[in-house]
Amino acid sequence: MRTPVFEAGPAPLLRGALGDDAVGRLAGYWYELSDTAGGVPLRSAFDPARVVDLMPRLVIAEHLGDYDFRYRLLGTEVDGFTKRRYTGCRTSEIDGHGPGNRIHAIFVAALESGRPFAMAMPYIGSSRFCRSVRQVSLPFRTEAGTEQLITLIDFDLRPGVTPSMIPLAERKLI
Repeated sequence: MRTPVFEAGPAPLLRGALGDDAVGRLAGYWYELSDTAGGVPLRSAFDPARVVDLMPRLVIAEHLGDYDFRYRLLGTEVDGFTKRRYTGCRTSEIDGHGPGNRIHAIFVAALESGRPFAMAMPYIGSSRFCRSVRQVSLPFRTEAGTEQLITLIDFDLRPGVTPSMIPLAERKLI
């Protein structure tokens, strides 16, 4: 079953709505960690081996205060779809990634609520391979008291297409 994700903008992703797709599996793992932690889990509790097949599509962002975030890590599949390398960059330094952007809105919603938020975005770029993008953002805290997000970017590609088949010139979606 595919986890329902909303195109109207970021919405809470409740435990009862989780499917067995990538979005649902990652959010389900977060809920396990949250149950153990009694709330927002520690980032150090996240075990990449539990979601190894999702790693190429994960993004880790740290909250810098106010409404700014730094991309700490982009998975290889996400990195292959970006206009440039965003690892180490602040959202405030990237056109279209700050306040008013849907990606930014899901980051803020997940942090402020302390629970998973998800959304779907129709693809409006030039690639003939990608139909839409589904995203879930999960809040974490660190031992140092800072906040981080682990986000899954799930590219909805046309049937029969794998990322390695897409010409490099057509991968620059976000």
